[in-house]
Amino acid sequence: MNNTGKLVPSDQVIITYSDSQITAGEISRALFYANSRLLAMRLSVDKSCATGTPGYAEKFHTLMKWEMETFVTPFINISFLSRCSAVIPQLLQNVMTIMVAHTLVDRQPDVNEVLTDIKALSISMDCNTSDEYDIARMPDYFNAWWKENLGSCRVLDMLPKSSVQDVMELVEGHFSELPDHVETSLLPYMLKHGPRAVGNIAGKDDEPHTFK
Repeated sequence: MNNTGKLVPSDQVIITYSDSQITAGEISRALFYANSRLLAMRLSVDKSCATGTPGYAEKFHTLMKWEMETFVTPFINISFLSRCSAVIPQLLQNVMTIMVAHTLVDRQPDVNEVLTDIKALSISMDCNTSDEYDIARMPDYFNAWWKENLGSCRVLDMLPKSSVQDVMELVEGHFSELPDHVETSLLPYMLKHGPRAVGNIAGKDDEPHTFK
């Protein structure tokens, strides 16, 4: 099987649905947005004094699953169905690894260990070499649950249902408000075509998946 691949043009349509479509560049921006949300969460958890309170870890785990299911899983699935491989930002990749690894070990994972592992992730806040901290400080994140005192919150009220279209609108708004110095014209999170079952690489002219 041919395991080579190539970058997909950012304007290439990956999937169409209803009266809309999603391009490779939009999936890249969606993953950038998801990574930015996780950075904001990670910085907030670092400063929180409530992480050791009873019930915090369980609610944190529930909200992290919502975070993944809303902002990450749909775009990873779209990539998979389109025989593409999404290049995932490092923090997002680390969080996904933690969530999946604990689920593989136990269908009811130790939520305290999940919280501990995520708190242990290293992050960069050196603004001279990284824009991450400025992005994390942005006040516009939808359902910024990490800012709440989870110990006293009713978690079911913090799990809004959001469609892919809803998320894409949030992503568009996020990018329109990024600080001027944040460079996004060449995101490093582009898609690469994966191999077909017969060993051929999907080409640019392949028809995108369509959902009615």
